[in-house]
Amino acid sequence: MTFLIRLILFISTINADYVTGKVFDIGTNDPLENVNIVLNDLDIGTITDEDGSFQIENLESGAYVLSASLIGYKMYTQNIITNSIPLKIVLDREPLQWNAVNVMGLIPSKHSPEITQMVISDRKSNTNQNTLSTLLNNLHGIQVQSAHEYGRNVNISIRGSSDFKPGGYNNRVLLLLDGFPVSIPNSGSSDWNAIPFETVKRVEIVRGPASSVYGHNSMGGIINIVTRSGTATRKWFPQLRFGSYDSKGLSLAYSDEIGKMAVNSSLGYSSSKGHRFNSGYEQARLSLKLNRELPKGQKLQTSFVICNSFNQQPGFVYPSNPSLISYRESFRLSGYGQIYYKRLIRKNIFSISLATNQFKTNYRDRDDAPIERRQGKTYYRDNSYIVRSQFQRFFITGSNLTIGSEFALDKSQSNVLRNIFIQPEQTTVAGFLQFRKPLSKDFLYDIGLRYDLRNITGGKGYSIKTFKAISPKFTLLYNINPNLTSHLSANQGFRAPSISELFLEYESSYGLLLQGNPTLDAESLISTELGIKYQYEERFSFFTNVFINRYKNMIDFIYTIPVKSINRESVNGTGVELGSNIFIDKTHSNLNFTYSFLDMNNVDSHVPLLYRPKHRIRFTLFQETSFGTLQLTSKYTSTQLYEDFLSDDHPIEDNLVLFPLEELPKTIITDFSITRTIKEFDCSLKIKNLFNEDYVLIQHYPMPGRNIEFSMTKPIE
Repeated sequence: MTFLIRLILFISTINADYVTGKVFDIGTNDPLENVNIVLNDLDIGTITDEDGSFQIENLESGAYVLSASLIGYKMYTQNIITNSIPLKIVLDREPLQWNAVNVMGLIPSKHSPEITQMVISDRKSNTNQNTLSTLLNNLHGIQVQSAHEYGRNVNISIRGSSDFKPGGYNNRVLLLLDGFPVSIPNSGSSDWNAIPFETVKRVEIVRGPASSVYGHNSMGGIINIVTRSGTATRKWFPQLRFGSYDSKGLSLAYSDEIGKMAVNSSLGYSSSKGHRFNSGYEQARLSLKLNRELPKGQKLQTSFVICNSFNQQPGFVYPSNPSLISYRESFRLSGYGQIYYKRLIRKNIFSISLATNQFKTNYRDRDDAPIERRQGKTYYRDNSYIVRSQFQRFFITGSNLTIGSEFALDKSQSNVLRNIFIQPEQTTVAGFLQFRKPLSKDFLYDIGLRYDLRNITGGKGYSIKTFKAISPKFTLLYNINPNLTSHLSANQGFRAPSISELFLEYESSYGLLLQGNPTLDAESLISTELGIKYQYEERFSFFTNVFINRYKNMIDFIYTIPVKSINRESVNGTGVELGSNIFIDKTHSNLNFTYSFLDMNNVDSHVPLLYRPKHRIRFTLFQETSFGTLQLTSKYTSTQLYEDFLSDDHPIEDNLVLFPLEELPKTIITDFSITRTIKEFDCSLKIKNLFNEDYVLIQHYPMPGRNIEFSMTKPIE
C-alpha cells in the first residue's frame, strides 16, 4: 500500500508541471492571437497561437499569478494552479493597452504596434478586395501603379518613397510573407500578386523606415502579409469571379487540423485578355502551410508558395508615334519556401527562421511581332537564402527585449546586365536589438538598433563593394485619456543599391537604353513623425499624422541618353495624413474618409521629382439594406509631373538630355459594389471606374475604362 501511494504521488508530481489555456474576445468570443501570457512570479512568458491557445511547461507544481495583455484590451490577472483544468481567459476591450505584442507575423519585429496599421478584410473601410495591390491603393499614404488589378508588375510607394518612371525600381517598400522578406534579388522589388490572396488573414503596414529591424529595402516602409494557419475543423473556402475583358478567376482554400498539425492550403487560377493590345495575363498559384505544436513550448511551421505567371507588356500609346507598340511578353515561376521554429526556454523565447526565394523569368517577342521590332529572348535567374534567429524576453514590469541576427545571400544571373558581370552576388550580415518599456501608466518608449554589413560583387574577379549602416529608431507613446493617444517617433532607414541599379545594361522595347552605375553610394532616410488617434467605441474614430523625411543620396534613374542611375544629394519630403470613420447605428451606414498631403523637393537641383501627387483623397460610403450591402468609393489624385522621354523634342545642354516636362491631369475614379449573402456565399457585383474616366497612372499608359466583375465567395472565418 505504501508503494502504491508513493507511485501515485510520483505520477502526480510528473504531471503537475504546466499551465495551458485559451484566450477569447469578450464581445465576439473569437480566439485572440499574439496575446502575451506571463507568470509574474517567475517572469516566464509565452504568446497565444492562431487559435488563442497557449502552454507553459517545465514548471514546479504550485500556485502562480498569471497575467494576459494585448493592445486594445484591459490587462487580465488570475491566480492559477499548475496542471489544473485548461484556463479560459476572456479579455475586455479598451482603447489602449501598451504592452509588447508581435505585429510583424512570425518574426516579431517589435516595431511599435501603435504606428503599425493592421488591415483585415472589411467592407466598411473598402478593404474587402481581391488583390493586394487594390487593397493597398485604398489606404492613406500609399500609391500603387500597375498595368491592371491582377498584373504581376506592381509598383508601390509609401509617402513618396519611390516614383514610377520606366527604369526605376520600387524597392524601398519591403514585402514580407509571414515576416519573411520575399524580394527579387536583381531589382529589390517584389512579385506582389504571386501570393495567394485567398489565404490572407491580415495585412500589417509600417509607413516610414523599418531598417532598425529589417535593414535593406525597408527604408520606405513594410507591408507584411500574415496568412491563416488552419482551423479546428475541416473547411473549404471556394471563390469564383468573372468580368469584363474576359477576366475570370477560381480559387479554393482549405483549412483543417490533423492531430496537433494545423493545415492551410490553397489552389488558384486567374486570367484576362486585358483592356488593350498586349495587356493580358494568366496565373496559377499553389500554397501549403503546416503548423505543429510540440512539447516543451515548441512550435514548428513550414510553408511554401509556387506561382506560375504569364504577363504581356502593353507598353505606351503615344499620339505622335502610333507604331510604338510593345510586342514583349514574359513568363515567371516564383517560389517561396519557409521554415520557422520557436521554443520556450525558461524566461526566453528562442526562434530561428530559414527561407529561400526563387525566381525564374523569361522574356520573349510575340509570334506576330514584326521582324524590325523583335528583341529576342532575355532572362533573369534570381535566388535568395535567409537565416534569422532571435531571443525574446518578457519582464514583470511589462518590458520586452528582443535580440537577433540575420544572414542573407542573393544571387542573380541575367543577359540584360552588362556582359562583363557574370553572376552578381550580395551578402548581408546584421544584428539588431529592440526594447520596449513602460515609463508610467500613460507613457511608454520603444527603442531599436540594427547594424548592417552588405557586400556586393559583379562576379568572380571583381572587387567587393561594401556598404555599412547603423539604423536606430525611437518611439515615445502617450495616453492622453482613455480615448485619445499620441506618438512621436524618429527612425533612420538605409538601402544599398540593387544589382540592377549597379550593373544593368538594357534597351527597352520603346528604344530607351537603361544603364546601371557601379559607383553608386548607399542611400539613407531620417524620418520624424507625430501622430494622434481618437477612438470612441465603434461609432467614431479619427487620426492624423505629420511627418518630415530627409533623404540623402537617393538613388534614381534620370533621363539622359542612356538613362543612368545616379545619387541625388538631398531630397526633402513633408506630409500630412488624416482620416475618420463614422458609424451610424440607426441607418446601418458607415462613412470612411482619408486625406494624404505630400510635398517633396529635390534640394539644390533643377531636376524634378516625378510621380509624386500632392493631394490624394478617398471617400467610402457603406450602406446596409434589406437587399444587400451597398458601397460607393471615390478616389481623387491631384496632378503629377513626368518627363516625356518618348518625345523627339529633347534638346541637349551640357551633355544632358532635356525631355519635355509634362503634367498628368488630376483624376477622380469611382467604384460601386453591391453584395448579398446567399446561404454561405457572399455574392458581389462590382463596377469599377463607374463613370468610364480616361486616365493614366504613368505617361501615355491608358488604364481600364468602366468594367464589371461578379464574384461568389465563401468567406474564410
